[in-house]
Formats: sequence, structure tokens, C-alpha cells
Amino acid sequence: MTSLSQIQCLEDFKRLAKRKLPGFAFDYIEEGCNDDCAIRRNRRVLDEVLLEPHYLTSYREPDTQVNLFGKAYASPFGIAPLGLSGLIWPNASIMHARGAKQANIPFVLSTVATISIEQAAKEAGDNFWFQLYPPADRGICIDLMQRAWQSGCRNLVVTLDVPTPSRRIKAIKSGLSVPPKVSVSNVLQAACRPHWSMATLKQGMPEFANLTPYMGDAANNMQDAANFIRTTMRDVVDLHYLQWIREHWQGNLIVKGVLGVADAKDLALLQVDGLVVSNHGGRQLDAAASPLEVLTDIKQLVAEDLLLMADSGIASGVDVARYLAMGAEAVLLGRGFMYAVAAKQQIGVHHYIELLQIELQQVLSQLHCNDVQSLIKHLG
Repeated sequence: MTSLSQIQCLEDFKRLAKRKLPGFAFDYIEEGCNDDCAIRRNRRVLDEVLLEPHYLTSYREPDTQVNLFGKAYASPFGIAPLGLSGLIWPNASIMHARGAKQANIPFVLSTVATISIEQAAKEAGDNFWFQLYPPADRGICIDLMQRAWQSGCRNLVVTLDVPTPSRRIKAIKSGLSVPPKVSVSNVLQAACRPHWSMATLKQGMPEFANLTPYMGDAANNMQDAANFIRTTMRDVVDLHYLQWIREHWQGNLIVKGVLGVADAKDLALLQVDGLVVSNHGGRQLDAAASPLEVLTDIKQLVAEDLLLMADSGIASGVDVARYLAMGAEAVLLGRGFMYAVAAKQQIGVHHYIELLQIELQQVLSQLHCNDVQSLIKHLG
């Protein structure tokens, strides 16, 4: 039995998660696309960002608070949208939402999460943001946005960088797809993880809770549900679709998946409210740049016009500080929160948030940096 005191970094969570999850579920978290080049690049570029301490300046206890879209949050990081979270652990998204509310950080619910907009809003309160994969059916898109607004959500995150499914080699081989393929190997992997298997059997097969209201009879058959998602719930997001969303969403519009100055310029002209510079954690385009490689140029272009956030590759509070020093105002983390919930469920989520806060505080103190907004002055 691994105690919380023995979990002091993301690698500790990851090792414990690997012991608790079937191989196909662990691979779903860990894997990027193709040869995992983008994942390795994210880590390599992060490690090259150096921070410079100013030891002779006056010192005071650092302030990690950040204001995002008019709301004060306790820390400059939040929980990224995580699809199929229920595969990793039943009710994982509920645990993430509760953790975010308790710690006062943003929680972003994925369209393809396994809890509904309404339930997420109930659990996360005004820390709830909604991530939209815009469907081909504009009527469904309108309804999803209306449900989010009526639930109290004021921050809509539209993801750009999934025009087509990526090639995730381990997932293809294991049959981890929509619908999932049951194989002898997967059954044996699940049997070797009885804690996960019992929790999953008790909860039942994960569902795309936000989408079932639109499926009709298709919701009763996994193959029909999968076909519905492929044909109705996916569309390529271009500038015209975003213009339409801007016209129909009255809250803050944040666009996630930006990796170039040209797209950032167009989005600033469209008057979106925020960007998330991201390569989807290395899960979509293996030849993609790391967000850190383009962040500075994007900030120089749009800093006065909108709020700039980032994600991809972040493992620790030190990484959070690196992104902020490079110009992000806040960051989102995904994989870490999946490992945390797999390793220790609800208490794991709280503990990971606490570790990130401790690590960020320590970096700020070491740098003699009084607040997270000043980290940009400490770029080495």
C-alpha cells in the first residue's frame, strides 16, 4: 500500500497508476501519436527553459493568485479537458471537478467526457469551463452551448486541432477505439487489475454523457453510438465555423490548439477572448512544434488583445513556472491529473494539486519572485 507521503512527484503517481490500470487504459494516458516525437520534444524544450534568480531584490512570500476572465483563482493552472476519463477510473471527471472547486482552479470539461455538463457544473461551481468539439449538426452545437450557459458556464473552450483522428499505435493494436473492441488480451489485462475491474463493473460501461440526449435509439447500441459520434458529433473547425460560434456564444470564447502566429492573428481579429497554445499533449501531430517554441512570438502579436494560456508536457510546478516565464498567463494540465486519479482517486487529485502548488511556491521563493505575473522577468 503506497501512502501519500511516498508520492512526491508525477513519476510517483505514474508508477502507481501503472500498477492499478489495465495496460490498454494506462497506454491511453501515456501514448502520443505515431512515434511519440512530439511528446519527447515537449519535454526536451521544457527542460531547456532556464530561470534566473534575483537574490539581491527584496523578498516576500510569493503570491500565486491569478485573475482569468474576471475571476480570481488560487493558482495559475487548471485541469485540461480529458476525454474518456471514465475509462481511467469511474467518475474521474467528478473527482477532478471537486478537486478544482476545493483548490479554486479552473476545471475544463470535455465534450466527450463521461459526465454531463449539468453534473460538472454542480460539482465544480463557477470553476467550471466547457470544452466544445463543434459537431456537424449546428442545432446540436447550439444546444450544447445553451446547456453550458444555463449551467453557469461563462468560459467556452473550442478545440481546433482534431480535424482527423490521430494514429495512436498502442491503441490501434489493443482495440481501444470507439466502440471498444473486446479482445482476449484486454480481458486478461482487466482481470489482472481487480480493483479497477470491480470499480468499472460497479459503475457500468462509460458513456458519452453529454451526447446521449441527441442519440435517440443509437444510445442503446455501442456500434450505433460510435457511428453517430463519427458522423454527427465531429466537424472540422475553421475560421468560418468559429465566426458562427462567436456570434452564438455570449460568454468568453477561448480557442485551444493554436500553434502558429498566422492563426493567432486571425483569432485576435475575430475577437476571441483567449488562446491556449497547445499541441494536444503530443497526441495529434507528431511533427508539431512544442508550444514553448511559438509562445513568445504569439504573445508579442496578441498580448494586448486577449488572454494567453498554454498546455502540453507540463508535469510539475517548475514546468508551470517555465511556461509563465515564457509568456503564458495560465496553463492547463491533462496527463498528470489522469495519473493522479488512477493512482489514488479523489485524494490523488487533491494531492497532485497540492504538490503543484508546493513546487510552484518553492520556485518563486528561490527566484525572489513575488508573484506569478513577474516570472517573465526571471527568464534566463
